[in-house]
Amino acid sequence: MDSPFQKTTYLDFHNHKKRRKLNEIITEITSVHYGKNTEYELFTIGKHPWWTTEELSPEEVAYFKGCLSQKNCLGIGEVGLDKLNGPELLIQRKVLESQLKLANELQKPVIIHCVRAFDTLLKIKKDFPKIPNWCVHGFSRHAILAEQLIHQGFYISLMPVREVTNKYISLLKSLPEDRFFLETDSMPNIKIEDIYLQASKIREVSQETLQKQLVKNAEKFFGYE
Repeated sequence: MDSPFQKTTYLDFHNHKKRRKLNEIITEITSVHYGKNTEYELFTIGKHPWWTTEELSPEEVAYFKGCLSQKNCLGIGEVGLDKLNGPELLIQRKVLESQLKLANELQKPVIIHCVRAFDTLLKIKKDFPKIPNWCVHGFSRHAILAEQLIHQGFYISLMPVREVTNKYISLLKSLPEDRFFLETDSMPNIKIEDIYLQASKIREVSQETLQKQLVKNAEKFFGYE
């Protein structure tokens, strides 16, 4: 199967609306929340934990399967758990597990939103062994937690920052080259090219080396290797 990342230079691993005009060197993966209209080329489909209280219905399962049969639909996401926003955690967990059940059945990767619920997430992950790859997006916590997640099989996609802190430098330097991504998360006035420039300086590698590595990571994560 041909990789959609073959001509990619800059990969924006996660955003919420296609922002760039067609540009061969920039590839955006858009998180589409079920029921919301948005622009995309490559996308993932899911129910964000903030905006729903309902598990997947049979009709929604059929819709998701239809999306996931399309070449430009790469997986399920973003889905997850958030202790600071959305309905109570028990409801969020049921919604999440209904989507993970589908990902497990179809053996599709998942993009995870997680805020202050990592212990619960790690327990849930054990119940869905056929999901090939998991990525926590928008990660802004410390390097120790990132290491724990990676040890449990997760990839990490870093939250963009406007101000580089020692915590961010430590986190970025600590990540194995084959287990992370960079994203804009549709943050205003943030360009993926600038994030790559920033990251290459912190990791002390050339931009070209970083670009090729993150494309390789995406091809592995989404099953194009």
